[in-house]
Amino acid sequence: MKKITLSGLLLLFWALLAPAQAAMVPTLELAIESANPPTAVTAEQRRQTVQQLIERGVDPAEAEFRVGQMTDAQVLTLKGEIDALPAGAGIGTTNLLLIIIVLILIL
Repeated sequence: MKKITLSGLLLLFWALLAPAQAAMVPTLELAIESANPPTAVTAEQRRQTVQQLIERGVDPAEAEFRVGQMTDAQVLTLKGEIDALPAGAGIGTTNLLLIIIVLILIL
C-alpha cells in the first residue's frame, strides 16, 4: 500500500511542477510569420536587451553571455515581451501549499 501512495505522491509532484500550456494560433498569423521571417537584430537592439536584463537584476556579464547565445528571433521576442514573460522557474505559492498539505496528511 505504501508503494502506491509514494508512486501517487511522485506523480502529483511531477504533475504540479510540469504544467502544460497551449493556445490556439490563427492560420493567418502562421502564414504571415512564415512569409515574413524576423529581420536581423542590430547590435543596438542586442545592447538594449542586455540593458533590460541588467535592469531586472541579471549580472552584466551573464546578461551579455545570455543575449550573445540567443538567435535573432529570440532577441526580438524578449525585447518586445520582456515585461509580460514570467520571471524565474520557481514553484508557485499554490503548488507549494498543496505539497505541504499533502505531506502533512501523509505523515
